[in-house]
Amino acid sequence: MEKRTKRHATLKESLFAILSFAVIVAVGYLGFGMRVEPLMCLAAVVAGIIAWRCGYTWAEMEDGMCKKVYQAAPAMFIIWATGMVIAAMMFSGSIPMVIYYGLKIMNPQYLYLCTFLVCCVMSVITGTSWGSAGTVGLAMMGVALGLGLDATITAAAVISGSIFGDKLSPLSETTNLAPLCAGCGLYEHIGSMLYTTVPSAVIAGIVYFIAGRGIETQEGLPEEAVNMLASLDSIYEWNVLLLLPFLLILSSALLKFPPVPTLLASVIISLILGATVQDFDLVAGIASIIKGFTIETFYTADVAGQVITLLNRGGMSSMSSVIIILFCGYTFIGIVSSTGMLRVAVKPLMNHINGRVSLIFATLMTDLIVLLCAGSSYPPHIVAGEMFRKKFIDQGIELKVLSRSMEDIGTMIAPLVPWGSSGAFYAATLGVAAWGTGGYALWAVNTWINPIIAMICAITGFGIFKMSKEKQAEELKKYEKLNAEAVEVEI
Repeated sequence: MEKRTKRHATLKESLFAILSFAVIVAVGYLGFGMRVEPLMCLAAVVAGIIAWRCGYTWAEMEDGMCKKVYQAAPAMFIIWATGMVIAAMMFSGSIPMVIYYGLKIMNPQYLYLCTFLVCCVMSVITGTSWGSAGTVGLAMMGVALGLGLDATITAAAVISGSIFGDKLSPLSETTNLAPLCAGCGLYEHIGSMLYTTVPSAVIAGIVYFIAGRGIETQEGLPEEAVNMLASLDSIYEWNVLLLLPFLLILSSALLKFPPVPTLLASVIISLILGATVQDFDLVAGIASIIKGFTIETFYTADVAGQVITLLNRGGMSSMSSVIIILFCGYTFIGIVSSTGMLRVAVKPLMNHINGRVSLIFATLMTDLIVLLCAGSSYPPHIVAGEMFRKKFIDQGIELKVLSRSMEDIGTMIAPLVPWGSSGAFYAATLGVAAWGTGGYALWAVNTWINPIIAMICAITGFGIFKMSKEKQAEELKKYEKLNAEAVEVEI
């Protein structure tokens, strides 16, 4: 076979591939309610045809897809482990106990605010938004269900609180990745993020407080909550030992243990507690961490439908849809990134940078474009860090502003992308879609208001740190050294 000539995709070809993805997913998912997986695969076909026109072979495109899936493997491990933890904690009674006592002590008017604050604290300590949402966040969803409160607002409060810690915690993967890609220190990065993250969190807290104050309270608990308490009390034995899985996750985070082994250890402890404290069948419990916990397997008496809905969840199989979305998404991002189309598509933004405001706006928009295409926080950080580091140095702006800008979109907006890993995870775990009727996106205030505050900072200069002439020269020298062996390709 004659060897084909390879060339870079043109700007029109690159933009067509990116816009095709946006149109196909938007029309199919939002317009017709189709599943996102086949839509992303169709977009990958379009990108593949363009790549083939540019001379790329199927083997090269396949290699690009495989590399992207490999990069997503750590996130997949955490997703599988979180599914196992949820089922194991239902088996042990750990999550039901938090729901039980939450129903007893929680004032409905403060549930949304308390949910937000509890998830903030949990995620800061553990460094994982998914782990926080899948444990205490899920428990707060159960409390809301029992009190007859809005599941959409509760889910949004869970996500807003969980993503707050995922952004600020020194144990978070994205918090470590962003400064690494930008070229600044971890704690410099965290300090810089306070300028956008704290104001957005305060606004979110006020919104949840006001939303809760609109709830009409009544004497005693509603009938649904009373029935739920009675059912949980008949199913489980309450014991302070049931808090051990939560304590293990918290203490392991403080000791900086890796998240996956920590989650698996909490699964083991939960299984032991379920077999000893609850006297549930251990073999069935082990099976439940794979296929999901079902209360009918362990308790034969009649259980209210809302309790079944609350308890029957978790397991590795429940996360299969999230993993499939990841695979489908990376078929597209693997093609457009490995063939250079993504870089070509965002490069025109670079030509319109003439000051602080346009630089930060271009950084945010590039992060958003890559996030929408990739469905994960990691590629936006990598691409934006590589593209804009030199621009920030040239304008004498500290690189911690670059790393902060990357997280203001890449981390914060990720839960709002339904075909991405975060959006798919929250929808599967909390049972609330991101968009559409009853979607959590509008109420997840902390996510979408963060980029707005980032632009306000850019316009006003608040939190925009300037380099000294000496540091600017030092950073430029460091940048040139890092790129001394790189071959600049004109595209």
